[in-house]
Amino acid sequence: MMQVRALAGDHDRQGFDCGRQELNDWLWQVARQHQDKGLSKTFVALSAKAGEEAPTRICGYYALTLAELENRHLPEAWRKKLPRRIPGVRLGRLAVDRQYQGKGLGELLLVDALTRAQRIYAEAGGIGLFVDALDEQAAGYYRNFGFEAAPDNPLLLFLSARVAESGKGPAGRKAGKGPGSN
Repeated sequence: MMQVRALAGDHDRQGFDCGRQELNDWLWQVARQHQDKGLSKTFVALSAKAGEEAPTRICGYYALTLAELENRHLPEAWRKKLPRRIPGVRLGRLAVDRQYQGKGLGELLLVDALTRAQRIYAEAGGIGLFVDALDEQAAGYYRNFGFEAAPDNPLLLFLSARVAESGKGPAGRKAGKGPGSN
C-alpha cells in the first residue's frame, strides 16, 4: 500500500532513482537540508513491504514551498485582476522512481500536492500552484492537467486555486500516468 508522508530521516533516499540525475541528487543531498532550514517541505510516497510496519522505500516525491511572483508571469486573463505581487505555492520538484513510472504515482503525488496547497490557501491565502518544469516534456505533462504557461517563460506554469477546487484540475481526474513516466 502506498502512503504519502513528510520526508523523515529514516526514509531511504539513496535507493531512489527516477532516471534524472538532478532530481535524484536533490532528494539525496538537498531535500532534508531545505526542510530542516524551513525553505521547503518534501513529501514522499512510501511503499510498505509485506510485514513491514513503517515503510521506508521512497517511490516518488515532491517538494512544496511558499512563493510570491510578479503578476507578469501569469496568463493574460489573470494579470489585470490582481496586484503586481501575488502569493501562491510552488511545486519545486516532482519525481517518480523508475520502478513505479507509468503506474499513476505521479498523478497521485500531484493531487496530494494540490490538496496540501488548497489547505494553505484556506488558511493563509494564495491564488494557485506554480511549477518550474525541467523541460518541455515536463511542461506538457502539467499542461495536460490544466496548468497554463507564463507568457514570458513556457517552463513556468500556473494552476489557479479556483480551477483546482472546481474539479477541472488534477484532483478531478482519474489517476493516470505520472511525471517521470513518459
